Amino acid sequence: MNASTTRPVRIPRSRTARLVPPNPPHGGFAAYIFDCDGTLAATMAIHYEAWLHAIRRASGREIAWTWEDFCSMGGMSIADTVTVLNQRHGLALTVEQAEDGTDDYLRDHLAEAPPCEDALTLAREGAQAGIKLAVASGGHRWRVESTLRGIGVEDLFKVVVTGEDVQHAKPAPDLFLLAAQRLAVPPARCLVIEDSPKGLEAAQAARMPCLFVESC
Repeated sequence: MNASTTRPVRIPRSRTARLVPPNPPHGGFAAYIFDCDGTLAATMAIHYEAWLHAIRRASGREIAWTWEDFCSMGGMSIADTVTVLNQRHGLALTVEQAEDGTDDYLRDHLAEAPPCEDALTLAREGAQAGIKLAVASGGHRWRVESTLRGIGVEDLFKVVVTGEDVQHAKPAPDLFLLAAQRLAVPPARCLVIEDSPKGLEAAQAARMPCLFVESC
């Protein structure tokens, strides 16, 4: 993969670790910036169930919100997700209800999420080659840190930026640019590893090459 391109590459999850070598040619990348949910840890189904739990608890009813609908909103902030849900499904869900309800579910289930082994292989091989590593996630810090701790990699990523650290969520570039700043690496030399369309948009807005993988 050429370090200068921003064109996404969609690949099967089983090949993720082999696409970008730890020491790419022509100068290569100085940093890898990973999304968390669906990229490093298989948490997407857990987060989906958490949202359904929060909606049932707040409204007392089920809505026709499919798995595909949920995945299409990947990378959005909680506030933006609430806005979309209210508009599309006639809910009166508040951000506080969404946070309380999803937190309630996630506290009991986040530890069940298995790691995305190929992405972790890429991260570990990169670290061994001297590539700096960061996580940039729109989620709350406690959720991201709990997820990284649950898959045993909390010490692998020296920089972790979350939704609390920036004003604008993905698809704005803020998270990736802040991660690059804290790593002290120019954006053009950072490779983003992402599984959501909004994350891809954010990487492109940050002018960073993006490895676009299937959610695990």
